[in-house]
This record gives sequence, C-alpha cells and structure tokens, in this order.
Amino acid sequence: MRALEARALLFQRKLQELLVDTSLPGLEELDGKLSVLELKGNEISQANKLAEAPDGTTESVLMQAAAIAKGLVMRDTKERVFSDGDVEGIAQFGATILKPLADLVAKASGLSPDALEAAKKNSSTTPVSDSSSLLLASSAEASPSQS
Repeated sequence: MRALEARALLFQRKLQELLVDTSLPGLEELDGKLSVLELKGNEISQANKLAEAPDGTTESVLMQAAAIAKGLVMRDTKERVFSDGDVEGIAQFGATILKPLADLVAKASGLSPDALEAAKKNSSTTPVSDSSSLLLASSAEASPSQS
C-alpha cells in the first residue's frame, strides 16, 4: 500500500459509534434511542477547554460532562443531544448517568484504559502513548488538579 492510499483511507474513516445499550435510571423512555460517537481530536481539545475552571485547573466532572455534550447523539439521526453550553448542567446529573455515558464516550474515542491496553497489546513495534489524560484521565476518578 502506498502512502497516498493510506492517507485516503484515513480521511475517509467514519467515526466509531457505540450504542448506549444500558438503561439509564429514570430515563427508560430513552432506551435504544441514544448512541455516542468517537470524539475527533479538535473536539477533545474543545472539551478540555470546557472543563477548565476559572482558576485554570481542570475539573474531572466537567471533563465527563464535556465529553457527554460532545459525544452523545440520537441513534437514528446522529443529532447531538446537548450543546457546549449544557456542560455545567450535565455536570449536575447523578453519577448513575454521568459515569456510564462518560465511560462509553471514552471507549468510543479510544481513551479508556481498556482501549489503551488493547492498542498496546496489538502494537508490537510502536508503543501507544497514554492519551487518556487528554480528556478523561479516568472517569472513575475525581481528581481536579490543585495549585
């Protein structure tokens, strides 16, 4: 394969979509209607900016909320459910909603620990850097950086 062909394949690649296949407590009417899309590089950067607190630190709950705002879509139409302006409101959701959705966005985007481990195992020559810190250092942790 030539570089030009590889380039074309990379530019034509569709973003990964994962179905929200778990029932969200109290939101059973959404069962089977939601998906998450893999975040693009520029969306990860935007999500990180949305998660920045006024003092310059990054808040993990806001990171999760920003990931959900960017990645959660209606399964049939691929229309985003939330806008960037909804991040603060999403951060107020309970953990039973935040964690499963944020974990799914991280998985779709290749940022979950499982995805990183799989990539490392599948790559025998080139190590994969741990890019999970770009967005969701670990959606299970709540560790905003302190000055």
